[in-house]
Parts: sequence; structure tokens; C-alpha cells
Amino acid sequence: MGHRRWFKVHAEKWLRGSMRDTTSEIRGIWIDTLSLASDGFYGDEGIIQVAEGKGLADTQIARIFNIPASQWQQAKQFFLANDMLRCSGENVLEVVNWKVYQSEYQRQKQYRDKEEKPF
Repeated sequence: MGHRRWFKVHAEKWLRGSMRDTTSEIRGIWIDTLSLASDGFYGDEGIIQVAEGKGLADTQIARIFNIPASQWQQAKQFFLANDMLRCSGENVLEVVNWKVYQSEYQRQKQYRDKEEKPF
């Protein structure tokens, strides 16, 4: 797993986009989901898993987000139904269009890698 500590959110799309038609709970859980997918401990590159092909149980994710499991399950179903998440293997979650959230990170990665290597 990597060590990314941020993800990109476009303010205009966030404030005026289709997510505004959802509840504040769904919006908050979506940001938590993006955070988990970029955390580096459970997720990286938009994939949330504890090991290759093995994801977190819904109760574990709910505990991390500090919300009831039923609330996470409802949000997860919304994300799956709206093609925001994909589920594979044993509950491995993948953020659809992850590169949209990371394009600036990937573009600058080559420069950061050069800085980290000794001469």
C-alpha cells in the first residue's frame, strides 16, 4: 500500500454537482470513502482492501467511519447503484474513476520520486 495522504476534490463540482441532490450523510460518507481509498493503510489507488482480494467487512468500515453499520450499508448500496463504487472478491471496494480524483498526484509523482532518491 502507498502513502498518499490526500485526494483531489473539485470545489465547483462538489458544491454544484449531482452529489448536492443526496443527503448530507451520503455526501459525508462519500468523502470518508475517498479518504479510506487513499489512506495507504486500507486503501491505495482507489481500492479498499486489507490484503489482495480481501476487503473489509461492512461492520469494520462502519466502525472506521464511526457510523451505524446500517448507515454504511445504505450508502454503499447507493454508491454501487450509481457506479461510484465497484465490489469484487471478498468485499474489495474500488472507487470508479479513481484517476479523476488523483490526476494531479500522478502528474507530479515523477518529480516527487526524483526528490526522494539520493544523488
